[in-house]
Amino acid sequence: MKRENQTSIRYGSSLDTIQFLTGRIGLIFALFVVANAMVEGTPAMVPVIVTAGLYLVFNGLLYRYAAVPNAAELLVNLILCAYMTYWGAVYSNILYYLLLGRMVLRVGQKRAGEMVLLTGLTFVAASALGRELPFAAIGMNVLFHLLSMSLLAFMALKIRLIMLQKMNADKEKAELIQEKDRNQLMALTDGLTGLYNYRAYREKVDALPQCVLLVVDIDHFKRLNDTYGHLCGDKILVILGNIIKNSLRKGDLAFRYGGEEFVIVLPAATAQLGYKVAERLRARVAETKFIQGTTYVPFTISIGMALKGPGMETQLAFEQADKALYRAKRMGRNNVQYFDNVANG
Repeated sequence: MKRENQTSIRYGSSLDTIQFLTGRIGLIFALFVVANAMVEGTPAMVPVIVTAGLYLVFNGLLYRYAAVPNAAELLVNLILCAYMTYWGAVYSNILYYLLLGRMVLRVGQKRAGEMVLLTGLTFVAASALGRELPFAAIGMNVLFHLLSMSLLAFMALKIRLIMLQKMNADKEKAELIQEKDRNQLMALTDGLTGLYNYRAYREKVDALPQCVLLVVDIDHFKRLNDTYGHLCGDKILVILGNIIKNSLRKGDLAFRYGGEEFVIVLPAATAQLGYKVAERLRARVAETKFIQGTTYVPFTISIGMALKGPGMETQLAFEQADKALYRAKRMGRNNVQYFDNVANG
């Protein structure tokens, strides 16, 4: 018996859910067959109850493990249904319908005809062998059920088609939403470092009522490019981007502002916390061992910091942090400076 993940089979799609519920309904009607046989008390009561009991056990296991309908299930259930029909179990024909609907939903149009033919022939053979009725009465009964099975299969195919169309439409809609999200993310992401870009900076930071801005610049970046090549410069940008990602708290924002300049935004942070984050970042970069070929390439960063308070324009806070950055450069680089009116007035 084929098993798959129970949750995915039961609720993975609308078709899976209908197949699962159809099998469950079959258990209810099998119980009804048993109850009817016990109430009538016919000589065939025992074989009907035994056969229906086997049906309940087998399909109960299928229900327990949410098994996907397959050829083995079809064969076993047809044999059990045939025995019930042979012994004259009232209402057992309903089990054929439920089984047929479940299988047609599974196999689709290509093999639906085979399902109808196999189910119908099994019912015809069991009815003809087990009932002591005039041939005309048996023939009309069989014809009625064959016609009903064909109509049921047709309806099941229509349901399957509608469900698949809906599933495909939902899938296409989800893919379009994902594609839109990917495009939006790409539009806001720097392709080299994976950090947010300048456009994202303009969109995200203005909405923050209070934050700490850290403007980060790689020291002597032009000299590094001239000495080791632009490929080495790009690698340094990537390394710095990764260090920044690993240095931030949840909710902090990091942007590649342009060239070798980065901006880090710490929402609702204090100046003391901002300085602590900036100093930790500066130390990590200074300790980084970057090897280009066989050459050790040291690099450092300078950081300017400013506090954006309530009602303050983002551009003004950036200009203050940028002034603090230039102060850090003047003081020998590889340090953190905080903007204040006394030092930068």
